Amino acid sequence: MVSRWYRLCIACVMVLVSFSAHADVTNITSTVDKNPVIANESFILTVTFNDDVPNSAFQPDILLNDFVVGRTSVSRQTSIVNGDLKKLTQFTTVLVANDPGDYQIPSISLDGASSDPITMTVVEPGSDAAKRSDKVAFVDVTLDTQQVFLQQPIHYIVRLYLAADLNKGNLVPPTMENADIRQIGKDEEYSEMNHGRRYRVYQRTYQITPNQSGEFTIEGARFDGEVYASGQRSIFSSFSNTQPVSAIAEPKKVQVKPIPKNWTGHWLPSDLVTISQTVKPEKEEYKVGEPISVSLMLTAVGVKPEQLPDINYNYPDSVRVYPDNESTDQFVRNGINIAQKTVNYAIVPQQPGELTVPGIEVPWFNTKTQRRSIASTNDLSFTVTGAPITQTPDTPSAQQPEKAVAPDEVIASDTAAAQEQDDSTHYWVWLVIALIIALLTSLAVNVWLFKKREKHAHTVSRESTQSQPVTQSEAWRQFQQACANNQPKLAEQSLKRWARQNFAQSITTLQEVEQLLAQPTNTQLSDELNSLQAALYSAQKVDSWQRGKQLYQAVRTAQQRSDTASKASSPLPPLYPIK
Repeated sequence: MVSRWYRLCIACVMVLVSFSAHADVTNITSTVDKNPVIANESFILTVTFNDDVPNSAFQPDILLNDFVVGRTSVSRQTSIVNGDLKKLTQFTTVLVANDPGDYQIPSISLDGASSDPITMTVVEPGSDAAKRSDKVAFVDVTLDTQQVFLQQPIHYIVRLYLAADLNKGNLVPPTMENADIRQIGKDEEYSEMNHGRRYRVYQRTYQITPNQSGEFTIEGARFDGEVYASGQRSIFSSFSNTQPVSAIAEPKKVQVKPIPKNWTGHWLPSDLVTISQTVKPEKEEYKVGEPISVSLMLTAVGVKPEQLPDINYNYPDSVRVYPDNESTDQFVRNGINIAQKTVNYAIVPQQPGELTVPGIEVPWFNTKTQRRSIASTNDLSFTVTGAPITQTPDTPSAQQPEKAVAPDEVIASDTAAAQEQDDSTHYWVWLVIALIIALLTSLAVNVWLFKKREKHAHTVSRESTQSQPVTQSEAWRQFQQACANNQPKLAEQSLKRWARQNFAQSITTLQEVEQLLAQPTNTQLSDELNSLQAALYSAQKVDSWQRGKQLYQAVRTAQQRSDTASKASSPLPPLYPIK
C-alpha cells in the first residue's frame, strides 16, 4: 500500500515538473553569427529559451530543406538575482547553404511563445561580399589536373583555414563515383594571411584513382568541429566557451579518358617508371651448376602497388630458373605516392661457355608526353666454366621415324641380332659374377673398417675428437641424418663434404658430385639432386622438401655402383687357367 502511494507521488511530481518546464517559456530568440554568408560556408544559428526546456524543444530537422544541418549542442544556465530565479536554455546549430540565394529560417515556437523568422542571404564564393575578413573557417581545394586517363591518379589537396584556436574537429574526405580515394603523406600545418586576417592552415593530400572513364564530379571535402570563441566568459557562466564550425569545399569537375584503342599489354599510366637489376655474387666466372641470384626492382611514380604488372622473363634453355620471393611496397616522397615491386630468382647454368641473359622490358604510358614508353634492363653476360650437365635423352622412337628395310636385310639383321644376343648373354654372365665378387669383397672390407674405426673411437678422448676435422664416415653419417630429417641445406653440405674426401677433389656444386658418382648417367640420382637444388633455390619453402629417403637411396646406389665399377675394371685372373 505504501509502495503504491509512493509511486503515485513520484509520478505527480514528474508531471508538475514537466508542466512547469513548459509553462514558464515566455520568450524565444533566434540569432545568427553572420548574414550574408558564402555558399558552402557554415554559420551558427543560436536559439534561446528563457526557461529550462527539454532537448526535444528544438528540432532542427525543419531546416533540412534549405540547409545542410550540422551537429546541435545544448547548454543551460541558472542564476538568482535579488531573489529572482532565472533559467536559460540555449541551442547552437551549425548550418551550411550549398547554393546562392535568399533563404528563410522559420519561426521557432513553444507554449505560445515564438521567435522572429530570419532571412538569410547566401552569395557566390567569387562575389565581393565573399571577400570579407570575418570568416572563422573555410576550406579551399586544388587539383593537379582536371583531365586524366583511366587509372591515372589525381592529387586532391585540401586546405582548412581556421581563424580561431581549434578545440576538436574531423575532416571528411571527398567523394567520387567509381574511384578509389586514399590519403597520402602526413598532414601539414602552417600560418597564412588571407584578406588581411591571419589563419591557421591545415593541409591534407588525397589521391583519387578513377576506375571508369567519363565525366565525374568530386564532391568537396567537409570539416566539422569546434573552435574556441573569441573573448573570455565569466567563470560563473555555464555556457560553453567553444562554438561549432563547419565548412564544405566546392565540387570539382574532372574528365577521365579511356585507354587508347591502339594500346597493347598491361595498362600502367605514370609520370615515371624505372626497372633496375642486381646480381649476386658478382664474379668474372661461374661454374656449371652454381646458382646466380638476380634481383629486379620495378618503381612507378603516382600509382598504387596493385597497379604494377607482373615481371615476365624469358631465359635460354641452357639455364634453369628458380623463382624466389616477390614483394611490393609504397612510400610518399615530396607529396607523391611511389610504388615498388621486387622480384628475386636464381639462375643455374647447365652448360659451359658464354651465357647471355636477355634484358626485361616493361611497357608503360607516359602521362606527361601522352605516349607509350618502355622501361628496360640491359642484357646480362656470364662466363661459365666446367663440364656440361647431361640431360636425359629422349627415346629414339620419339625423335626419328622408322626406316623401311628389305627382306634380305631383315634376315641379315636377324642373324646379327642372334649373334649379338649370344655375346651379350656371355657378357652379362661374367658381369654378374664380377659384381658378386666385388660386392662380397666390399662388404668384407667395410665390416673390417667398421670394427677398426669403432675400436679406435673408444680409445680417443672426446676433446681430441672435437678438435679433429670431420672424417669421411662422419660426413656420410651426417648426410644420412640430414636425409632422415628432410633437411635440404644440411644434406647438400654433408654430401659435398663426403664427396670431397671420398674422391680427393675440390667440389663446390652438386653437379660435380653427380658427375663423379653417375658413371654412366644415373637418371634417378640426377632427378633427386635436381629436386634438392629446387628446394634450395626456388620459391618453394625449404620445409616442404620430403625426399630425403629417396636422395639417400639414390646416392648410396650410385656410390656402390662406382665402387663396383672401379674394382671390376682391375684385371682378374682367368677362372680356368691354361696348363
